[in-house]
Amino acid sequence: MTVGQRLQQVRKERKFSLSDIAQQTKIQPWVLEAVESDRLQDLMSPIYVKGFIASYARFLHLDSESLIADMQWAEAVPTQEALPPALAPAPVQVPIRISIPWPVLRRLAPAVAGLLMVAGLVSLHPMRWMSKIPKAMAHRQAGPRLASLAPVQELPKPVPPEPVALVPTQPLELVVTAQRTTLVTLRADGKLLWEQRLMRGVQQRWHADRKFELELAKPTQVDVLLNGQPINAYALTYGGRLLITHRGVVQLPADHH
Repeated sequence: MTVGQRLQQVRKERKFSLSDIAQQTKIQPWVLEAVESDRLQDLMSPIYVKGFIASYARFLHLDSESLIADMQWAEAVPTQEALPPALAPAPVQVPIRISIPWPVLRRLAPAVAGLLMVAGLVSLHPMRWMSKIPKAMAHRQAGPRLASLAPVQELPKPVPPEPVALVPTQPLELVVTAQRTTLVTLRADGKLLWEQRLMRGVQQRWHADRKFELELAKPTQVDVLLNGQPINAYALTYGGRLLITHRGVVQLPADHH
């Protein structure tokens, strides 16, 4: 019986559902399903897999160390070892052959002879031949030309994101889904709820009565919903630092800690 099957069997014997365990351990249901189907080690690195297995086992009062020891990890592909010098094959020396394209040389022979003749005449009477250089060449070498300056066009100002419509009496619900792993810090009503990396593909949901204080290390790598409405434009505009209240979304002050 695999580790996932043992955890699933104990969970069912104690009449726990996946939603019950997810609520108590704060582990996403899709992670629990991957643990029970022995697929989590194919989706995450061993350090995260061991952490989820340990949390699941502690909730069921099982020995987490023995479960982790029984985990089956994907075997690394063995690399081919180098042969000892005595058994290594000797290098094969390939002879280098140089072929001379005689037909091409025959066609170029008249042009080469003409160049040699001109070079001989210039060497015999250098001053007479140098005086025949066109004056236009001297003008070209007189100095660099100044490039014409074109007026610089001003860049358009960024359009502010559309305001979010919220009912003052309803609670605030924030959902963050990581497209790639990124660091997320969140406070709800002044209480720190999250300050760690949000793994790729993981979704977190939080609630608050008055306000959220959200900090995203990489705002382009997450999707953010406020009461079901996307607010990614605010995250990009404010550099991932958001103060969210019923009045709307503004930038978190720089001196906020």
